[in-house]
Amino acid sequence: MKKDLSGRLALDTSALIELTFSTSAGIKLREALKRGLVEAYTTELSITELRYVLCRRLSLAESTERVDKLLESGYIVIGDTYSLIYSASRYKCERAVSLADCFCLALAHRSSCSALFARREKDLVEETQRKPFDVEILFLEDYE
Repeated sequence: MKKDLSGRLALDTSALIELTFSTSAGIKLREALKRGLVEAYTTELSITELRYVLCRRLSLAESTERVDKLLESGYIVIGDTYSLIYSASRYKCERAVSLADCFCLALAHRSSCSALFARREKDLVEETQRKPFDVEILFLEDYE
């Protein structure tokens, strides 16, 4: 288990959800962002997923408020999805992982950073075991 969460990270929707709900893992990520230990990136697709997940769990108004606050914080840079299409589609062609995960991996690759997911998802673990990815994959659960 790693002690400090640090470095350049492409955040998957799952990590954004942990951050938004202030789970113990999300609080660690927030503190690392505030202390400048983490330089965070995400995709437009992950922000879209975050909005609808929060909307389903809370409400449209609460989702809008929380996501807007997150974006206004300036702690996370939103990567242009258009520039990731080729790389994300290549991952999706070759791998049995979600399209959103493919965009996160493509962003990590383009930005020369690690991809951060909240927890070990079955499809990611299986694909990593089958053939390692060309980017480092980290899991927020390892920092709790």
